[in-house]
Amino acid sequence: MYLSKSRYIQLIHVGKGQLGWDEELYRQVLKQLTKKDSCRAMNLAELKLVLDHMKSKGFKVIAKKRSGKNSPITRDKEDKTQLDKLRQLWIAMKYRGYIKEGSEQALLNWSKNQAKRLNKNVAIERLEWLQPKMLHTLIEQLKCWYIRLMAKDMAELAPDLKALPLYKEEQVAAQRYVYDYSGKFQRCNVEQLEAALNFTGQMLGKYSEVSNV
Repeated sequence: MYLSKSRYIQLIHVGKGQLGWDEELYRQVLKQLTKKDSCRAMNLAELKLVLDHMKSKGFKVIAKKRSGKNSPITRDKEDKTQLDKLRQLWIAMKYRGYIKEGSEQALLNWSKNQAKRLNKNVAIERLEWLQPKMLHTLIEQLKCWYIRLMAKDMAELAPDLKALPLYKEEQVAAQRYVYDYSGKFQRCNVEQLEAALNFTGQMLGKYSEVSNV
């Protein structure tokens, strides 16, 4: 799955520390690989190139162990409840690097803060205690947040996709998943943006690998 730009940058900085690179060496490597000395100035393909280089030098991406359990995965359930949908959005945002913590406790903390004002300033202590109206409101709030972040990423990545020498069938797919929404990504729904990001990530990754052969 596509990783967000912020997630790539986060991993690169973790890699810098794990490999023991000082600032001078770090900037030197960035310039050698991309001709840029800042991750913020890089596109997705360039960030992937830097991360892959770090991995070739011994950087190991290790998932941190959390004290709380991960929020239950609900994607494969046939009949999803409102709470399942809330959890699914939360997990998806964590997977893309938009939030730091994907645990059930983190979701509860966010939900409590948001729901408190809907419950006459009384905190909700368990997700299962949320009323349907509250759950619907929280889902819509989370969707808006998720859409805003994905739309921002797509606005940055669409020009990179257009610069690729795509095959005819890839151009057709790019038109379907991305170009038809250019300039109006913020109006897309979650499914449309996830599809656009996944396709863009696949193409940028594919042509990055080709250019490095």
